[in-house]
Amino acid sequence: MTFDLIQKEKLFLIIQREYLTRLRSKIFIVTTILAPVVMILLLILPTLIQTMTAERERQFLVYDETGEVGSGLVANDSIYYKLTSDAPDELRTRLINGSIEGYLVIPHEILDGQGKVTFFHGGTAGMTVTSRIRSDVQQIVRDIRLDRLDTPAEVRAILADRVQTENLTITAEGTEEADSGFFMLLGFVMGFIIYGAMFGYGAVIMRSVMEEKTSRIVEVIASSVRPFELLMGKVTGVALLGLTQFAIWAAAGAGIMMIAGPIMALFMESGAIHEQPVGASTDAAAFSIPSINPFIWISFVLFFLLGFLIYSSLFAAVGSAVDQESDSQQLQMPIIMLIIIPLMFLFPVSDDPASTLSVVLSMVPFFAPILMPVRMAVIQIPFWQLWGTVLLMILTFVVLIWMSARIYRTGILMYGKKAGFRELWKWVREN
Repeated sequence: MTFDLIQKEKLFLIIQREYLTRLRSKIFIVTTILAPVVMILLLILPTLIQTMTAERERQFLVYDETGEVGSGLVANDSIYYKLTSDAPDELRTRLINGSIEGYLVIPHEILDGQGKVTFFHGGTAGMTVTSRIRSDVQQIVRDIRLDRLDTPAEVRAILADRVQTENLTITAEGTEEADSGFFMLLGFVMGFIIYGAMFGYGAVIMRSVMEEKTSRIVEVIASSVRPFELLMGKVTGVALLGLTQFAIWAAAGAGIMMIAGPIMALFMESGAIHEQPVGASTDAAAFSIPSINPFIWISFVLFFLLGFLIYSSLFAAVGSAVDQESDSQQLQMPIIMLIIIPLMFLFPVSDDPASTLSVVLSMVPFFAPILMPVRMAVIQIPFWQLWGTVLLMILTFVVLIWMSARIYRTGILMYGKKAGFRELWKWVREN
């Protein structure tokens, strides 16, 4: 009994050392601060850039053979479009000289449903400009052709009407509005965060083992602590560090999301983003974030933790088998492939989270840390799938930590030799 208490105390000390040492490191502090800053920039910069570019007034000349389409364009926006009587050859020369930014040539047969409108520019017109011109011309041509047919106002109203759709999810509690696009994006973000964490923190574990091995510190530690406790202490300590960093990011992200709408609305009101649809709202409500079930966040943390434990035990085993990081590439490859493979199925799983393929892949313990949170963000997962996956991941971790501890026990005391897969399997069987 006393021996067990001593071992538990040593395990706690190892966890505490791994956690506090890395918590105070400059890398941890810098990355923890930079992530919210990057998030803020990603939210604000696109709107700011769009606002700044919208302030630039552009004008394109219109050479109109129909005598109607060009007038309609100018009537809608006399700043963006300007009629000209200059011939296309002269307009081409002016464009080359840089005296104009671009021009349109509208053939007379366009109103008969033939020919095509040509937009000439000097390479400065992006997708937004070309899309707007195409839309404006199409609308004017359509209206003129409808006028020629004496189309009744009722028919015009039908053509201009847009069918409103509503996305509702039926649950045991009732019916609630769903935003599939937002939750699909949320699932992608959660999947990529866990993907990055598996690589980042797994590498931290591996380097830590290699550093202690090459510096011979591990020989002193192993004389008083069993390799299993040492391995568990490292994995658990770094896992707690990752959860701490995620908790800080989550708190910062929640605060950023609360102010993101008003900030973007402020930019839009001051910059007047161009080409807003009629009746579009520019207030903060237009940027409101759908409510997210707290269980999604809890499950995200759970799958992050289980995934981290699974992959960290593998990375620790690799670190104990080599002396240099360059020697670890061959042993890391299967682990890296296990992390990358679920990324290839992110879109199929998020697009059809209830399919057989999605269910099977998300329940594979090595894929579940990335794919299961993606499914959970989009749909409500059946109880048996969720907790069945959790149980499989726990069992997988128990098996892997047992195997890794056997590799770790031999590998941390071997120097100058790069072990292969055959040697690792031999260490697992013999220890």
